[in-house]
Amino acid sequence: MFESIINDIGWLPFTILLLAAFVTSMVHGATGIAGGFLLTIVATPILGLKLVVPVISITLLISHGSRALFNVRQFDLKTYFAVAIPAIPCIIITALLYGRLSGPAIAIILGTVVLASVPLRRWATARKIKTSKTGLHVAGGVYGAISGMSIGPGMLLMPVLLGTGMSKQAFVATLAVIALTTNLVRIGVYGASDLLNGPHVVLAILVGLATIPGAWVGRAVLRRMTDERHTRIVELLVITGGLYFYWIAFNS
Repeated sequence: MFESIINDIGWLPFTILLLAAFVTSMVHGATGIAGGFLLTIVATPILGLKLVVPVISITLLISHGSRALFNVRQFDLKTYFAVAIPAIPCIIITALLYGRLSGPAIAIILGTVVLASVPLRRWATARKIKTSKTGLHVAGGVYGAISGMSIGPGMLLMPVLLGTGMSKQAFVATLAVIALTTNLVRIGVYGASDLLNGPHVVLAILVGLATIPGAWVGRAVLRRMTDERHTRIVELLVITGGLYFYWIAFNS
């Protein structure tokens, strides 16, 4: 099966995926977001727009699991349930629709999701919005609807989760478990709809294992990062990634 993977994509692209998994998971561990869509950016030319979300969903299952484990003491259980419960049915519905989308449509959705998070976060921060339980439920439903067909909507949860007053560490831990749940549900739907096969699953697991050491390094960086620098780095990554997906859509 491994030979089938190499024959399909080649040694160089496979090595690039492993290196990208390490570097992007380090970013993910330090910021709590952005790693998934950064890895998607690298993986898209290699895997193609149709396959990239199902494969990266499995990879992120490992990545989110390691980040959740490294930050388990800061995990906010109540906030997790407030977001996850309305998100899960919405993920299932839109994941079932994913297989019907064209490549350019997928790229536009990915780009729009990540770019929308920047003004949303700034708007919420400027108004010092405090997130209520109802706000978490609504945000969970919106997040779930977008998550079923794209990588990166966790960035839309950034202002909502931080609006509860949680720390950077709690944000990273709680969002990691929310994302872990998202990918479990998404993988179940994709597997049932034949978007994934054996070699794809093995490739995703191998790339996912490369994210574990990166997540550990990122956690150490997070401890030394100020809130302001954390936000600036995240926004720069978000804007760059969003524009890249638009570029893919209009050049497909």
